[in-house]
Amino acid sequence: MNTQNEVEAWVDAYIAAQSSGRPVQVEDPNWWAIERFMEIDQRDQAEASWIAILRVLARKPSDQVLSVLAAGPLEDLIHYWGPAFIDRIEDAARRDAMFRSLLEGVWQSSTPEVWNRVTAFRR
Repeated sequence: MNTQNEVEAWVDAYIAAQSSGRPVQVEDPNWWAIERFMEIDQRDQAEASWIAILRVLARKPSDQVLSVLAAGPLEDLIHYWGPAFIDRIEDAARRDAMFRSLLEGVWQSSTPEVWNRVTAFRR
């Protein structure tokens, strides 16, 4: 279970790591935040990732952070959990221009049905 404080610490560390302007190495003290986005084998981990993605986006970080958020955590979530999250992804895209923009940085993945739905909001 993730408390609000844990999620905010995760978001802080992720933004700090991705804001450095250089590739993040395992030795980086904030590497754990990047690695945590990679741990989405279970549904509860995917749910936590979704919440953290939205919290990062809400902070309005730099374009650099947004590009890696799209090409990493959001792309992975769509790839592994697209059918389970596509309704929420579409809802977020309808409501938020920044989220729609984030979808532009995602490469094709998941099922054809999910990808067609994602593509509808990338235009």
